[in-house]
Amino acid sequence: MDGGGALAQLIGARSVAIVGASERPGASSGFVMRNLLARGYAGRIVPVHLSAPTVFGLPAARSLSDLQDKPDAILVGLPAEAATGVIEEAGSLGIRAAVVLASGFAETGAEGAERQDALVAAARRHGMALCGPNCLGLFNNATGLALYSSRLPPVPRGPVAVLSHSGAMGIAFAHSGRIGVSLMVSAGNAPVTDMPDYLAHLADDPGTQVALLVVEAVRDPQAWTAALERMHAAGKPVVVLRAGRSEVGARASAAHTGALAGSDAAFVAFFRRIGAILVDDGAQALETAVLLSSTAGRRRGRGEPSGLALVGVSGGGLAHASDLASAAGLALPSLAPSTVDGLRDLLPGFATPQNPLDLTGLPFADPSVYETALRLVAADPAIGAIAAVQDVPAGLDANGAAEYAGIASALGAFARSTDIPVAAVTQVPEQHPDFAGGAGEVLPILRGLRPGLGALASLLEPPLPAVVTPPAPILPEKAWVERLAAGPLTEREAKQFLARHGLPVPREDLATTVEEAVAAARGIGFPVAMKIESADILHKTEAGGVVLGVADEDGVRQAFVQIVQSVATWAPNARIAGVLVQEMVTGGIEMLVGVTRHPTFGPVLAIGPGGVLVELLRDVAVSPLPVDPGIVAGMIERTRLSALLAGFRGAPEADRDAAIAAVARVAAIAAAYADVAGTLEINPLVVLPRGRGVRVVDALITA
Repeated sequence: MDGGGALAQLIGARSVAIVGASERPGASSGFVMRNLLARGYAGRIVPVHLSAPTVFGLPAARSLSDLQDKPDAILVGLPAEAATGVIEEAGSLGIRAAVVLASGFAETGAEGAERQDALVAAARRHGMALCGPNCLGLFNNATGLALYSSRLPPVPRGPVAVLSHSGAMGIAFAHSGRIGVSLMVSAGNAPVTDMPDYLAHLADDPGTQVALLVVEAVRDPQAWTAALERMHAAGKPVVVLRAGRSEVGARASAAHTGALAGSDAAFVAFFRRIGAILVDDGAQALETAVLLSSTAGRRRGRGEPSGLALVGVSGGGLAHASDLASAAGLALPSLAPSTVDGLRDLLPGFATPQNPLDLTGLPFADPSVYETALRLVAADPAIGAIAAVQDVPAGLDANGAAEYAGIASALGAFARSTDIPVAAVTQVPEQHPDFAGGAGEVLPILRGLRPGLGALASLLEPPLPAVVTPPAPILPEKAWVERLAAGPLTEREAKQFLARHGLPVPREDLATTVEEAVAAARGIGFPVAMKIESADILHKTEAGGVVLGVADEDGVRQAFVQIVQSVATWAPNARIAGVLVQEMVTGGIEMLVGVTRHPTFGPVLAIGPGGVLVELLRDVAVSPLPVDPGIVAGMIERTRLSALLAGFRGAPEADRDAAIAAVARVAAIAAAYADVAGTLEINPLVVLPRGRGVRVVDALITA
């Protein structure tokens, strides 16, 4: 992570040197020079060229070392092979800020990765902030500093900073015409200066209110967490569109930046934990930025109403909007009796005063009805924001346009006089250009119901950083550390390990002969479960190594032989320790609890419905460690487990509190042994009826 002073020097540079400056058509450094001159940069521009006396009419230097006054920042417009040498020269001269445009680094393979390592080492040796490599550069819209190597037409100035690992996606957002931009950064591979560095800087930037990010990889979770804390403290939301969520997308992302992406669920959980606003696509990203950067985009605090009111002049359109609002997780609360009474007095008898509120066609004749209705709804104690669902047909004549202008005027008048967030949301992305009616500065117009309502969801239910209070740490025991380092545990060993660390397990014995199995079952009590005991067989059911509900001694004898023969056929070379005879645990909810090592986030907890259908259902919530009972409870709520534990279809309520405590304990155990246990999986953890606790029925622990 880069030091803040060097990055401030880069973004606020008052003088720049363009190394490799060229007037040759298509040269990246030529674009930079043109952009600096065209965007009104008032600082000193020094082209650096080995032979040309001038570039674009400006006196050129042969090298950085020839400059009498060192610049605040440099841009390297040379091929990748020359970049490290230039960075080394600049650093030795005391220059602490640079942009490296060239591709040919980690995104190209092993040779490029070595080249990138050398570049990173040089930059860090001299304490430099470095944008890139493999990037388009950056543009400070306040100063005209355009160290940017693509065409750069005028960009509306405003409070949204656009930061993107992808140059093209950053261009799409910044030039969308939907947002005013304070800073554009095409970060590229970003091995030195990455998103958290820019965010930490933006937290103190008075010209930025919202950060809109396109993220392909997370390299330093701790830096991200610290940067988001600073942004939250400054009251500045961070909107994240993650590229590379699918397996195919992750491969494409790795090919682009040279950084592994990892599983999407872990990234979603991480961004949720640090309080970023995750969006599904570019449309939702833009509409969220539009809303949050507007005067109506004041985010709701804890304890404030979080209900949304939908208002419009089309019953069918409002019904559709209600469907999408529910899908976005928005609450559409019923209106208070006083609100209903006021609306009943205002509207014709055939109108229904409810949420969503259809004002019928009356506002076309009398726009004041719209404004009065909005005031009544805004005063309702359950309403935290209002969405006016409104489209305008194209090709209207003067009279038709006047009708819609009246509605726009009413909306604008209300928006100017209220503290409650209000936005117009169109049903389709395109809307009539006259719809703003002069109210556009105070009334955000969100294009498209799905992205617009998604934006409102981020306003009404703003994600906040999780405050984690993990349980007291567990001290790893030397004997278990040594055993885990030696290889995977058998099921019996895994349960002994978990029992040693405070988790309840069923009674069980290991049998190596039929008669030992019979004796074990007699001692435990029928019915019993019988399972093969082998560190080489991770999925015992597929190998025919499990028989459940064995009811008597003859059944034990038959099951023992059946298991041994099935496993011998399935895995003839597997090491067999015997057959485990186990107390049958019945009458509970089966739950998956697992912790695996993620390449970016370290140990990651996963929970969901358990048993043999885990892979089919794929209903799993994940979270990086550490976790506490509150986080575990939230994870349960995001899966079908919540309904199952509550007592589905007449089943007794399960011991949710015991399940939460057990999961938190598993997470603490996994954290304690993270250096030697790569995977810890319990499937199933049986959650018994309320008051009876849980049991670890099967467990897998590998290095």
